[in-house]
Amino acid sequence: MKKSFILLVLTLLVFESIAQVRPARKKHFDKFYKSTTYIVEDRDPFSKFNQHLKEAMEQHWTITPFEVISFDDFHRLRTNEDASFMVLADIKQKNLDEVYVFINFVMGDKKRDFESMPDLASVPLAYRDADDYDYLYKMGAFVKFMQTHVSKSDDTPRMRLARIMNVNDDRLKQMELWLLENELAPEVRTEETIRRHYPYTVKIVTPEQINEAIAQDRDDVAFLHKLGPEDATRLGRGKCWKFIISAGDGSVLYSSSHDVDKANPDAFLVDDFKDIAK
Repeated sequence: MKKSFILLVLTLLVFESIAQVRPARKKHFDKFYKSTTYIVEDRDPFSKFNQHLKEAMEQHWTITPFEVISFDDFHRLRTNEDASFMVLADIKQKNLDEVYVFINFVMGDKKRDFESMPDLASVPLAYRDADDYDYLYKMGAFVKFMQTHVSKSDDTPRMRLARIMNVNDDRLKQMELWLLENELAPEVRTEETIRRHYPYTVKIVTPEQINEAIAQDRDDVAFLHKLGPEDATRLGRGKCWKFIISAGDGSVLYSSSHDVDKANPDAFLVDDFKDIAK
């Protein structure tokens, strides 16, 4: 899936090396609540991102008015410090070798420099080359995360890869943990084997079931959002990032990462189950 943001990178920002927007401050959050949030369309005509994000915003977004704009409109409006934006972006962060796909949720900035745009609650979606099917069904939860984060900017953990917080929220034990079989390490791909390490409620489900739980605002359900290289030929060259997210409000209940190798595949590991069981 090509990302239209690369066009902006090459033509406007000379963005080849590293990009990391700066964290928003209180003054930016104050401006946000008075802003219109602009959803920037992906230029890829085959992308389903635009449809999924628009539908998720219509269903879950309540804190600002929002409009869908073209990428050209974003170029024109991005210097407006009273506007907020959600932009599908390819981002390479400091100290990380890989490029990731993000929804960058930012305020406008008068400088024509993407790194200067204050970050409200950006969300990592996947490695750049991943199939968008791996994350589009979770779009409603990402919208909820952004809304929850910006509403509780002082105490909600950021889903920021380079500054990942080791979150382990005890609320998870009171919820049903829904997982996809193909995102689990081979030795924990059944509910029976998982219970040896995690004695709380776990269900092996489908992406469609997770999507439905998000749509229904199920505050008793949490699910895994995993980012990894996905390709076995890249062993030793990437990290696996793991976030367990509430289907109800998008809050992060657990986060961890590991280097992918033969002993530690691109998956949720036995050690992760032991961590959340503590």
